[in-house]
Amino acid sequence: MNPKQKKNTGFKFLIIIFIGIILLFSRRDNQEKFINFIKTSKIRNKELKLEKSIPIDINIDQIAFYDGSIVVWGDNKLRRLKLDGNLEWQKEFNIEEPMAYFGEEGIFICERSMGQVYSLNPKGETIEKFQLNGKVYNIDKRAENILVHIKEGDREVIKILDSNGQPIGEKLVENHNILTYSIGENNKRYALSTLNLKGENLKSEIQTYGLEGEFLWTASLDNEIVLYTNFIDEDNLIVLSDKGMYLLNDGNILWKKQFQLIKDINMDEENIHILHGNILETISFDGRTVEKKSFIEEYKKIIPFEKYLILYGNNYIIGLKEGEEVFKYKSEDSMLSVTQGAQKLFVVYKNKIDIILL
Repeated sequence: MNPKQKKNTGFKFLIIIFIGIILLFSRRDNQEKFINFIKTSKIRNKELKLEKSIPIDINIDQIAFYDGSIVVWGDNKLRRLKLDGNLEWQKEFNIEEPMAYFGEEGIFICERSMGQVYSLNPKGETIEKFQLNGKVYNIDKRAENILVHIKEGDREVIKILDSNGQPIGEKLVENHNILTYSIGENNKRYALSTLNLKGENLKSEIQTYGLEGEFLWTASLDNEIVLYTNFIDEDNLIVLSDKGMYLLNDGNILWKKQFQLIKDINMDEENIHILHGNILETISFDGRTVEKKSFIEEYKKIIPFEKYLILYGNNYIIGLKEGEEVFKYKSEDSMLSVTQGAQKLFVVYKNKIDIILL
């Protein structure tokens, strides 16, 4: 083959490659994959560094981050610590069956058996104190309201309180166990799920009500236990059971997806993230699987944090951005929980809190 023929053959080969690239990127899904590749190729793995380890001499029940400090609850004590570990203040409670709930803006300390609830600000100042009839099982702060789950013998009650502890609604349930409850962001309706053990099979029942108690709709799931409910908007309710996830509207199932070994769920403004087995699956509100990612390590919880989605297990923390791993942290000790704030991760162990800089 002479040089001219070689040149023509090389040129034809380049033309074929060029046409192949055009055909490849004429498909929309290939275009999106290429764009995502370009985006993720710019992501660099971050190296996480241990900034401070704070020894703790109480059994930590839970912690939260407020205004540049760590608030710790355990052994009937509420402490606020600076990030260098120095104590800012401590409040000691002498109550039986204590329980604490950390909201976004405040703290609730409850004497469960007596129904006494203290509302404090992050400075430790008591804002309100209110009395509830019955034994308090749980407290949850949603939007501008406080939802309190109370048990009174065979009766269970969901009380809806305003931020000052004043009742604005309640729902009494008899001969059923309340499993979950949630309220819409516009505070116009709420949902609760109950477990019915009558008959041969167990049944989870989901009901929605207006804030003044008017019944709206109901749905049921046979042989499933509801673990989580949350409103997408005022009309659509996400329900997660031990077997799968559903989108309900006016009592009808719009779509469903089945899972095994469900560990945790998190919803943001665009998607639902399900951690099941060793898989993190991202699902759109119309039920499409947007992304799946599997892991070798064991993870059990999801934490949303600004641009990251953080998972943690007993010994590993992993951070994801746009579905790609951007950092990983391994601990030699078993972690109890992880929370976040101000570009830091706060890792709770049996006798210490580690502060890790992101």
